[in-house]
Amino acid sequence: MFPGAIRLAKPVVTGSNRPYHEPAATGHFGGSAMLRIIAFALLISAWGFAPSPARADDWSVCKDNNAPADSAIPACTRIIGAGRTKGNDLAIAYYNRGVSYRKKNDNDRALSDYNDAIRINPKHALSYNNRANVWTDKDDFDRALADYNTAIKLDPKFALAFVNRGDSWDDRGDHTRAIADLDQAIRLDPKYARAYNVRGVVWKKKGDLDRALADFTEAIRYDPRSAIAYANRGDVWDDKGDQDRALADLSEAIRIDPNYAHAYNIRGVIHRSRNDLDRALADYSEAIRSDPRFVLAFINRGNVHKDRGDQDRAIVDFGEAIRINAKSDVAYMRRSEAWLKKGDTIAALRDADQAVDLDPRDPVNYTNRAAVMRALNRNSDAVADLRKALTLNPSARRKGEIEAALQELGSTP
Repeated sequence: MFPGAIRLAKPVVTGSNRPYHEPAATGHFGGSAMLRIIAFALLISAWGFAPSPARADDWSVCKDNNAPADSAIPACTRIIGAGRTKGNDLAIAYYNRGVSYRKKNDNDRALSDYNDAIRINPKHALSYNNRANVWTDKDDFDRALADYNTAIKLDPKFALAFVNRGDSWDDRGDHTRAIADLDQAIRLDPKYARAYNVRGVVWKKKGDLDRALADFTEAIRYDPRSAIAYANRGDVWDDKGDQDRALADLSEAIRIDPNYAHAYNIRGVIHRSRNDLDRALADYSEAIRSDPRFVLAFINRGNVHKDRGDQDRAIVDFGEAIRINAKSDVAYMRRSEAWLKKGDTIAALRDADQAVDLDPRDPVNYTNRAAVMRALNRNSDAVADLRKALTLNPSARRKGEIEAALQELGSTP
């Protein structure tokens, strides 16, 4: 990858950390878990306290996966509030409303509804799976794993839960268990595109690019419109040094989904590595248009401005990344570099210190601060930072640069 460029190792979908599929339920829990209830009831309005006339279409709206959340939520709420729906049917209404709240990224209300669905019917695997998704979004991986375990115990053939649990193991860095769960999901459903895609991500993290490539290709085979799979395969082609194939896959991902911010980001990384700064700048700008809170795209676009000598625009982009995520040590580190190029050593040192404070385990933060110390003629502090960087397992290329810098300062590692 081009020095300073940042890409994502995992697919990310707007509004969620992963592409969860949360089907609405349309039947009694004792029957098909993928069906919704077909029934009619007297309902009360989701937006008021007085009873409203019965609506014949409330169940059909509440059950419909394609219904807008703003329509499904009040329909389900009227079913719940009418007081005439009991038992499993009531649990289904809570479950379906939880699905719609998730569509709106309202995880707290979704969690409450899944809790109620489970309270009413503690044997509904889908509710545990979906509640686990919420726990994952909240970074509570222990509760997420517990709920995925329960979902799988209740339904040992629940391929979706195996994929989600595998994804959760991967989040915890346990690639072995992740692969085992994803293998099982594929055994249960050999055409499950998302299982191949997630397994491909894990193989890539393990450094097995050939297996990753094979899995992303299978994901595309079973879902030819999976923009995520194309983007991930493009990322692997780039890692393997085949940038032409990488660009072809990333362009296909963007053709399928013109608002796929992360595909633009990765394609921008490749254009920058080819020194095609105009195209890189255009792609990063498209990534930001598609996702105005995409921190990495702001950092990468700032890097391009820095490459072109426009430190003021670079500082603006790095500052926006920091505004969105004040804990981004990379944004502080890059902004420090830009300040240094402008000759503002005080601002550069302030940002370099902040980067080290945010991530004291990254050798790059220390080498960057060492450069600022040298500009301030604080050579002993520069030597200390460079020596610290050497203790943090830098890459071979970085290690060589650090040792060369120490020699320039008349010191030894």
